[in-house]
Amino acid sequence: MYAGIDLGSRFVKIAMLFDGKVEYRLYDTVEFYRKYVKRIDGELLIDPSFLPEMPERIVATGYGRNLLNFKNVEVISEIKAHYRGALEQIDLDNFVLIDIGGQDSKVIVVRDRYIEDFVMNDKCAASSGRFIETAADILKTPVEEFGRCYENAAKLSSTCSVFAESEIISKIAEGYSLESIAAGVNDSIARRILPLVKKYTKHSIYASGGVVRLSGVLHFLSIHLSKKVDVLKNPHYNGAIGCLAYSVGQSLKAFHL
Repeated sequence: MYAGIDLGSRFVKIAMLFDGKVEYRLYDTVEFYRKYVKRIDGELLIDPSFLPEMPERIVATGYGRNLLNFKNVEVISEIKAHYRGALEQIDLDNFVLIDIGGQDSKVIVVRDRYIEDFVMNDKCAASSGRFIETAADILKTPVEEFGRCYENAAKLSSTCSVFAESEIISKIAEGYSLESIAAGVNDSIARRILPLVKKYTKHSIYASGGVVRLSGVLHFLSIHLSKKVDVLKNPHYNGAIGCLAYSVGQSLKAFHL
């Protein structure tokens, strides 16, 4: 057995090659830490029981990657993990990947199947999934329903997620519909990502991360870039898939991701 683990700020994603098949597991990060992370003699240790058996090799990435203290763990950067995950899911030599995570967003430019450039926005949550979750909570709307909104978008002028939250409340007071405000938030996230990717539009553009399951953000990204943004087959597990490929030491395409 081999495993790739992406310990993200919102979710822990696991891709495993087990009995000749790739299997996936998803945990809420807070619940994962509560259940499997223990402090022993002042040291944080992870209980490996979240895996069906101890893998021959584990490759890990994400915010919590250094918590995995098993002897057979290799830690890699998020850029490296997401790049490799995209290679496993895209049959192209040149492409651009937009990853929208829980706390940040990143753009990776791939040329001739190698990383040519990358850029990240990890300073502001306004281009991340956390912003959508916060806004959806304010509007008392499920994230999945919130993320589908794209019509009659209310304009949000704030460039900071903290101030944008106040602006959302003001829009409610001004009588904007919840759908219109939700669409405005989705548009706002797309506009925050735009400066990261707009100079790389000559290649095909793909998106990964949990947020891309929400069609509203993708709708506005495609509009602002004047180009279709496609979604990876397994966008939420892309980092874990990349880690698994490094763990196995070969392409995973034969295993039908």
